[in-house]
Amino acid sequence: MRIMVEKKTSHTVIIGAGFTGISCAIRLAKLLPDMRITLVSNKDYFEYYPALYRVVTGSSPLQACIMLSDIFEQFSNVSCVQDTIVNVDVQNKKVIGEQGAYTGDYIVLGVGSENTYFNIEGVAELSFNFKSIHPALRLKKRVQELFESSQNVSPEEKLLNLRFVIVGGGPSGVELAGELAWYTKKLAHENNIDQSFVTIDLIEAGPRILGRMSEKISQRATKRLRTIGVNVYANRMLIKDESWTVFLKDMKIGSKTVIWAAGVRNNILFESLDEFEYDGRARVVVDDYLEAKGFKNIFVGGDNARTEYSGMAQTALYDGKYIAKSIAAKENDDDVKKYTPHAVSYDIPIGPGWAVLVHMGVTLYGRLAWWMRHIIDLRFYLSVLPIRKALRIFFSGRSYDYKKHTS
Repeated sequence: MRIMVEKKTSHTVIIGAGFTGISCAIRLAKLLPDMRITLVSNKDYFEYYPALYRVVTGSSPLQACIMLSDIFEQFSNVSCVQDTIVNVDVQNKKVIGEQGAYTGDYIVLGVGSENTYFNIEGVAELSFNFKSIHPALRLKKRVQELFESSQNVSPEEKLLNLRFVIVGGGPSGVELAGELAWYTKKLAHENNIDQSFVTIDLIEAGPRILGRMSEKISQRATKRLRTIGVNVYANRMLIKDESWTVFLKDMKIGSKTVIWAAGVRNNILFESLDEFEYDGRARVVVDDYLEAKGFKNIFVGGDNARTEYSGMAQTALYDGKYIAKSIAAKENDDDVKKYTPHAVSYDIPIGPGWAVLVHMGVTLYGRLAWWMRHIIDLRFYLSVLPIRKALRIFFSGRSYDYKKHTS
């Protein structure tokens, strides 16, 4: 008589519901429907970072804030737990949170990055940012209130109220500057304020904006920004932020609103994980399979891992899918393929109706590139949600008339 031994159900614990976490959980749930998957996040929603700058300028928060229950309602083997992780026992593959502990056969770390202010005086306390949904909504409220309160004040105070300083000339800063140039015109009209009182400054410490891209693209982006009314200052380093005054290395600017888009660091969680090896940017050193160096079955992806294109949403998505396939291969006793970095594309809108797209060596400018960005957004929503919910979220952001304000 042959005795059948039931195989133990494996358990994967995924920390972080960002791009790495949700892409890993979705792919793994499909590949291994019998595996237990626990997704632990300090939020009960996923933040779609590429849409956050649009939330600042009036689009629906639904575009940037997607409930995890909506994403995983079709997967019975995925459990979403809201908890804040405070430590990881890497030797025993045990994750410790404020609400409980989670032990898995596989651990996936994808908790994303956070702002760093380079110890510049006053910036952390006084500046605004849009790295997550709540700061983005806070900044939106700030901009709207400044216009509403500037209707019956002196010209000098009006100029001070309506000067917005964006620090950081990377894609996020450039996207916000372009959209803010349109949005402030709309608010000026609604509040009966002459647009000449509005100033938008984009400050970049390096020699040019979009420093990761070619000089030609940087020049075209700079020209576009200046055409729609944004002042672009390169080679300008912020040294201090005081109430109502911004100090650069060689000049000072009167402004009540400084928006930080300049720097990020690895998540604070990793400061307590001494067992890992880190590079000069405090990212975890990983092996050829995205496992933390020296630790089997502990995977690190996205912003947290030292990889060639770390820091990009596309990379985080790619990493999550790769990790899922690697876990599935291990479970099925198949060979695990080595990790190959995936080159990223850029599609950066600069105001309604215009964008720069860089994909596989091809560069496009203008309206077509702008429409392509929205197609990319729609494809993402469709990849994580049922069609009806994806379309509802996508069209929720089309609450204002783009045709009226394109140029």
